[in-house]
Amino acid sequence: MTIVVFCELQDETALALIAQAKRMAPQAHVIALLEERGAAFARYGACGADEAVTLPLELDDCAQAQAVAQALQSLSPDIALFSATVRGRFLSAWAAASLETGLTADCTDLFLTPDGLLRQVRPAYGGSLKAEILCKTHRPQMASVRPGIFEPPKTDAPPRKIPIRSFCPQGIVRRMERLALSPVEYGASLGQAQVIVAGGKGIGSQQGFSLLRQFAQLLGGALGASRGAVDAGWVGYEHQIGQTGVAVRPKLYIAVGIHGYAQHIAGMNGSAVVVAINNDPCAPIFSYADYGVVCDWREAVVDMIGFLKERKERL
Repeated sequence: MTIVVFCELQDETALALIAQAKRMAPQAHVIALLEERGAAFARYGACGADEAVTLPLELDDCAQAQAVAQALQSLSPDIALFSATVRGRFLSAWAAASLETGLTADCTDLFLTPDGLLRQVRPAYGGSLKAEILCKTHRPQMASVRPGIFEPPKTDAPPRKIPIRSFCPQGIVRRMERLALSPVEYGASLGQAQVIVAGGKGIGSQQGFSLLRQFAQLLGGALGASRGAVDAGWVGYEHQIGQTGVAVRPKLYIAVGIHGYAQHIAGMNGSAVVVAINNDPCAPIFSYADYGVVCDWREAVVDMIGFLKERKERL
């Protein structure tokens, strides 16, 4: 069995995907399909890759998607995996259409069946159900996987040299020229944040989330939210954590005014330490918390903001 993992530039999620591919199929030949020649190839080897194949980096994502499709056709893998980033979703969809195969987008789990098929799991009906999808006839079996779902590989794993070769796509049509890139700033990235302050419907307003954002910034972390808070319009979807949002694995997760429904827990249960602040002592979130504070969330957050500001001034 051959598994290809597409690795975007500076995409740490791809390393977790490589490790997961090796966990699923220890005997599989895992190929890291890379966009840069100057990559730290030994890192991919340490995570489980058996080989690296490099592609020229196209600034036009339509052209890059053509190159990815050609590479997959040449490598003939049984399985091709992508990170479900905005760009990864685009490239995987274009490649799947070009190869006339199926694609399961935004997966939250992957398994191999006894007969070697990839069982692709993703939320359905707004997260109330899990759909399990098989691609029985067409190849490769393709899936994009939500960042943060799989445990990242150990950083202390020794580097391992792997064979490296280049793939040169042919007949690429370039449709766009990138003149400038102006990223939208949302603060710290949820996927990479070591500290996350997340609010739920208990926050009650957009102004309440402004207070949480300030708290998160003082901690050097990112702002998160439950689906209920996003649906209420108090904060943007890019902050949503859970089965229908982002999966995160911070060192510290502070859940403020979050009830603790299963859909939200699915997105944050990889957190190292969880602190829950809620005025309802029976809220399910306390069952998942390492530390719980039963109080009015606003009083607690205002006190902690004051403490952090004072400490910062002393330093």
